[in-house]
Amino acid sequence: MLNYFADLHCDTLWRCYEQRWDLSHPALQVKEHPSFVHLQNYGIYIPDSVGDSLAYFKKIYDHGMMLFKAHSQYVHCRNVKQIHEAIAEGKTPYLISIEGGCLFNEDDSYNRAVAGELKEKGIAFISLCYNKGNILAGGILSPEKGLSDAGKRVALLLHEWGISIDISHLNHRSADEMLTLLPDGIVATHSNCFSLVDHPRNLTDEQIKSIIAKNGLIGLNFYPPFLRGKAANSDDVLSHLEHLERLGGQDVIAFGSDFDGMESNPSDLCSTEDLPRFYEKLSAKVGERANKYCFENVMRYLDCHFK
Repeated sequence: MLNYFADLHCDTLWRCYEQRWDLSHPALQVKEHPSFVHLQNYGIYIPDSVGDSLAYFKKIYDHGMMLFKAHSQYVHCRNVKQIHEAIAEGKTPYLISIEGGCLFNEDDSYNRAVAGELKEKGIAFISLCYNKGNILAGGILSPEKGLSDAGKRVALLLHEWGISIDISHLNHRSADEMLTLLPDGIVATHSNCFSLVDHPRNLTDEQIKSIIAKNGLIGLNFYPPFLRGKAANSDDVLSHLEHLERLGGQDVIAFGSDFDGMESNPSDLCSTEDLPRFYEKLSAKVGERANKYCFENVMRYLDCHFK
């Protein structure tokens, strides 16, 4: 029986902002009132086309806070203690992160002020760019670009502030450089295994081994093109999970569904309502490790890096 599930990435807040939906809208894949304790990391997606990324982020953040305030069961948690308290009170804990968008520039004083504001707003994870890349780093659509000097300084600044770097949308060169630059705390909130599916959004075996060595997290993504191709199902998620296990990743495996951000879904993983059935299949495959992968690894990571 699924009792706890932590999801490292969804696009629900962005979809609610753009569609002017409430968190209870029936079309959303992240459903209210699940049958299990659900720790959801809500990614604030900032498209490459946005001009003022910081202003756009603030609009979605403020809109999200308004939505959560209208649903009293949700608790925005800024550390592990608050997550445990929310669960003990029968509430639904959640985290906030940023996906894409250049909120920073080459001015170190400005960047320090922005980092401080993000910390004050309780941001847990951030990616330095989306697919096209920016002045900080290269995205998957700019494969030759690495981290700039400004990007390296921003990454070190965010690490200092306790905001974890998410490499899911970095190209392989920028991800490799980030893994060399930072001593620990690096995550890929929603990425799979490049050796199984050679999509640039997926992680190479060497990147996976580096995240393992640095005690990070890898959230397996449910998007079919990253799993197998145009069509996929939960067996394909388990194939990527088994590959991570073969590489020694038992302590970093997690899930980053990408719910409410995908053009298609695995046939049997269409919303959070399908997670209990997925857990049964997972536990039949890996036994008690299912609890590590669904919740405990994320909590272990947060206990070390989210304070």
